[in-house]
Amino acid sequence: MIHAIYSHMCMKKSGIVALLPALLLNVSLFADDGYRLWLKYDAISQPGMLKEYRRSLKGWMTVGDSPTMRIAGRELTMGLEGLLGMPIPECDQLKDRIVVAGIASSIPLFADLNRNADLETIGGEGFLILSTTLSGKEIILITAREEKGVVYGIFRFLQLLLAHRDIKNIDLVETPKVHLRLLNHWDNLDRTAERGYAGFSLWDWHKLPDYIQPYYHDYARANASIGINGTVLNNVNADPLILTPLYLEKVATL
Repeated sequence: MIHAIYSHMCMKKSGIVALLPALLLNVSLFADDGYRLWLKYDAISQPGMLKEYRRSLKGWMTVGDSPTMRIAGRELTMGLEGLLGMPIPECDQLKDRIVVAGIASSIPLFADLNRNADLETIGGEGFLILSTTLSGKEIILITAREEKGVVYGIFRFLQLLLAHRDIKNIDLVETPKVHLRLLNHWDNLDRTAERGYAGFSLWDWHKLPDYIQPYYHDYARANASIGINGTVLNNVNADPLILTPLYLEKVATL
């Protein structure tokens, strides 16, 4: 098709021919290289649903200032602002129509919701997502017994928005059925992978522990977003070097 367009345009003036490279460049700007995987927080495409989400989600707040909760807050703001196509402010106090995320023991008045029985069943990585009222404020509450459960809950909530689900009366309780949910890459310390047809290992052992590849964080995000909670760093035919102090420090950094 491009060849036919080019052939036709070559019969026109040179100024028109010059438009073709610009056209092709414009198309390439919108190409998706796949790096974001399923975490594409692009603006909601359905106008009605976008309007409803913007009406219901006026801000967000996380309870707690640990490294895990800071990660949770970054994911929440990035997801909400991307999907709603507008800035979504962080709040420092309870307000109507915001998302509140934190462990249940840190949520004021959580006991008033009478959901302790659910909390007891979800373990350390389960979570609750509730459309509820606290202190007279209508909110979306994402809570768990442990902070990692809050992170999983935030990813689940953003997944619901990506799928254009109704969140007005959401009442979701989820917990993993399997404790260890792992990826196994069969990687070697020289960065080859046994039966590795897709290139070198992710783990740049020679630069660890001093340099952290930015994609390590993106890899962890992608795993956490679908509930994967562990990775096997080495091949089953393990190199004993990985048990030396030098490599154990690298492992600890990862």
